[in-house]
Amino acid sequence: MRKKRVLILEINDKNFNSLESILKQEGYESIQYRFDVEDFDFNAEDLDVALVNTNIDYINIEQVFTRINLNNVIKVPIVFLDNSQEHDKQVLQKCYENGGSDFIKRPFGSKEIISRLNYHCEQIYKLREYKLRVDKLAHLATVDQMSKLTSKMHMQGILKHQVSNFNRYKSPTSILYIGLESVDRAVSTFGFEYGEKMIQLFSKQLKNLLRDSDAVSRWYGSNFMILLSGTNVKQAEIVAKKLNTSLSTLEIMNDTKPVVAFGITEFTEDDSVEEIEQRAVYALKEAKKKDYGKIFVC
Repeated sequence: MRKKRVLILEINDKNFNSLESILKQEGYESIQYRFDVEDFDFNAEDLDVALVNTNIDYINIEQVFTRINLNNVIKVPIVFLDNSQEHDKQVLQKCYENGGSDFIKRPFGSKEIISRLNYHCEQIYKLREYKLRVDKLAHLATVDQMSKLTSKMHMQGILKHQVSNFNRYKSPTSILYIGLESVDRAVSTFGFEYGEKMIQLFSKQLKNLLRDSDAVSRWYGSNFMILLSGTNVKQAEIVAKKLNTSLSTLEIMNDTKPVVAFGITEFTEDDSVEEIEQRAVYALKEAKKKDYGKIFVC
């Protein structure tokens, strides 16, 4: 585990050396020491806490929080240190109004400083850990773990948005519903793990053949749904034929070439996601019945 990293903003060399020595003994690492906030040059993600002397005349307290936390989702705690002789309520108020997490007033000792910094470091560690968990859950919700394509749940959200967009702007939009027929035969011969590997490799190759603007999802089993925005049904059929040609020349595993079928449908006025899916499923079912071409438009 890395050391706790503290930014010390202090004009007095003696004070700085004293603070750095105290913090170093407690496992802190001073990553920056500047007189002026405009001179800051560091990655805020590497910073755990900031210790700022309020008595530096030419430091603008309003700029300190902005400069440190401008792009941070989780804000770095800033502890203001005031060693002036007299208590100034206006300084205290300004510090808290501008994002200060804590304010230490003279007289203070090393134990108080360490205790407060440790507390704020502990809080930011908890927040960062929580964010990592949330990000991981969000990733699991939006990415299909087998194919690494868009998950069905996330694709349904994309389709709802696209349906709303179509009903408003009438921009042509089509669906390609692809069935990878090779998988069933592979599973019956070599087992489920072999089939899963085929789906993973096919998914990667399929994604590489599509435009960046095309959303592609593993919808169910070895079936894949592609959302083609700005594409009418005739253009979608051309896309399907090109994909079929490209995919038929590829080798997925052990000289196995993909056998695919394409169901095609186009958005119509007042469509729902359920209606679009039903037409796409029907189109794919009919496409699989064909001996050659295996493309059906519904």
